[in-house]
Amino acid sequence: MLLFQPQQARSFLFHQQAGTASLESVAVPDWHRFSETAQREGVSAILFHNITNHHLKDLIPQDCCRKLSNQYNANLRRNLLIIGALREVLAALQEAGIPCIVLKGIALAECVYKNIALRGMNDVDILVRKVDLLNTDNHLSSLGYTSRDSSVTKVIHNPAGYLSSLEYRSNDPSPLNLHVHWHPVNTSVPGTMFAEKIDICRLWKNATMTNVADSQALMLSPEHLIIYLCEHAMRVGHSFDRMILVCDIFYTIKTFKNIIDWDFIIEESRQFNLSRFVYYGLSIVRHHTSLDIPNDSISKMRPLDISRGERYFLKLQFQNQRIRGTSYFIYLAMNKRILEKIRFITRTFFPPAQILLQRQYRKDSVFSKSLYLLRIMEILAHLKNFYK
Repeated sequence: MLLFQPQQARSFLFHQQAGTASLESVAVPDWHRFSETAQREGVSAILFHNITNHHLKDLIPQDCCRKLSNQYNANLRRNLLIIGALREVLAALQEAGIPCIVLKGIALAECVYKNIALRGMNDVDILVRKVDLLNTDNHLSSLGYTSRDSSVTKVIHNPAGYLSSLEYRSNDPSPLNLHVHWHPVNTSVPGTMFAEKIDICRLWKNATMTNVADSQALMLSPEHLIIYLCEHAMRVGHSFDRMILVCDIFYTIKTFKNIIDWDFIIEESRQFNLSRFVYYGLSIVRHHTSLDIPNDSISKMRPLDISRGERYFLKLQFQNQRIRGTSYFIYLAMNKRILEKIRFITRTFFPPAQILLQRQYRKDSVFSKSLYLLRIMEILAHLKNFYK
């Protein structure tokens, strides 16, 4: 509520503190848990911004406000340092004639949230054309950045629908952790059902020029950005596990609401075989916020054959039980036939050897079958969360 409906927040907080007759059964807020949850969900800076802007600080204990303020300022300091380092990278790529699309993180902070303190980030993601990957690697090396999880000569052969990025870090102390993508789908759980259907050329054709890190860079069109954010939030490793993923989609739609072509989103989602992800993503955002998303747009993307697993996932989301891994049910539903489902499950446990090596940051190692044991243990650990 404090994230999306500030006009109702003062009344809510007043009743929480006053314990009025109509809300006598409501317990006194656990403000420590409130601030800790906000930080864990990645929204403490947004929360502090809205509390301050709507003059609600007098209704919240000073200690709680201080924690939220500290996270806001920490985001601001870190993002300013990231912008300084990213500016050099973008300038080098631009000078070399290598176009790039800035994804998520800093692009959202500057162009969607309009305040770099509101969106925390651990890394910066950029998309380059696959043909420019080696050239990009050479220029990053000249700036002192080295790929840590694999090398260009290896990842260039990664099959579509799996990992499609390299992680670069500076050899000198730097706040910039750079992920260079050549495809928007980046996962160790096979996304072959949709990865090969995404028309990368259309993403580049519709991308728009913008200012990021005081530099000229490309950003996905609003429509493709919404589709991408839904796919990203639906990845098995995320499964809408944090409220910041809801915020990203919410603020993107709010920022571009007057120019979004919803028919284009519907068409592209179907072409990319991502309409399921977009349908569930928008349904979750609409459930948790006051955002007005056209009903007919969402209904046109509604799957005709919703499985029990998908209903279970959506039920958990609507009950604020955001459990990482639960979007696997949607991936499973996208594989229609029994043999396809069996193949998908098998590939989940046993992805290609180079994918496992890259995930374990063993760029110079020889493949060992013990990595499959680690993979199985990792998946079993996630399954435990379903029964908590």
